[in-house]
Amino acid sequence: MTIRIGVIGAGGMGREHIKNLAAIDGVEVMVVADIDATAALDAAGLCDAAASTDAADVAADSRLDGVVIASPDDTHADLTIVAVERGRFVLCEKPLASVVADAERVVAAEATAGRPLVQVAFMRQYDPAHLQVRSAMKELGLVRHVRAVHRNTNHQWERPLDLVLSQSLIHDVHTARWLTGTEFSSITTQVVSGPRPVEHVVLLGVMADGSTVTIEFVEAAYGYDVELEVTCERGMVTAPQPAQPVVRSEGAAHQHVGDDWFGRFSEAYRLEAEDWIAGIRAGEVRGPTSVDGLTAQRVVDAAIRSAVSGEREQV
Repeated sequence: MTIRIGVIGAGGMGREHIKNLAAIDGVEVMVVADIDATAALDAAGLCDAAASTDAADVAADSRLDGVVIASPDDTHADLTIVAVERGRFVLCEKPLASVVADAERVVAAEATAGRPLVQVAFMRQYDPAHLQVRSAMKELGLVRHVRAVHRNTNHQWERPLDLVLSQSLIHDVHTARWLTGTEFSSITTQVVSGPRPVEHVVLLGVMADGSTVTIEFVEAAYGYDVELEVTCERGMVTAPQPAQPVVRSEGAAHQHVGDDWFGRFSEAYRLEAEDWIAGIRAGEVRGPTSVDGLTAQRVVDAAIRSAVSGEREQV
């Protein structure tokens, strides 16, 4: 059976999904939508799909088995709800919504539909380095501490704190929940400003089981870099980083880091697409769910409140 997919959003993330989906046997990307007609046509040309400027029309298209939503964050919730109400499977880029109330609307719509339909694109759950950490830590007893560092070269965005949290650190929030198997109970946020609104952020989380989480974000000039380590009762696991060879020549040793997330997580995006399609074929959601998206958004909301109050906030 051919799985027919529509992709909403023709930017870098949408094009990444198109590339990966088009490479899967038995998958047809039928239509690509973007508010910019030229962008929609260009992206549609990657897979001989139709182009559209009507995102809601694509989300509701009865010909489709699944819809990828890679449009701007504030459109995610409404487009996901349109697709869910028509019984379509959805792969929604994070965040599930811009605010908690909209994420709650998505979860409610899915409950009304009567079956799981929404997967949130927390793709680190498919990253081989993260999976290696999860596998190795099982032999080391209970988790005591998770430390995640997110260094990003996209300082030209000049993003305020709410976007740093919802577009970057929300990945690390989900990673902490996924690795520990428990929820954030409280969180404290410390922000350092400088020439940019956000130069450095540190989140200190306490989980329901008493373990702790440190999440850091730094605007870095040298490249895109993600680190992960987990300390357990009987040892510590560190993710291999980066997954690139060390080249020695001309009196120096060099290891490529990269300057964006597409290179760092290319394998994770590919595996995510394959698993999403396999889930559609099986009639189920296999990856991070709408509830995962809502829960991560609640942690982000508490982190924003903590930055304002200067106090530890309950999640």
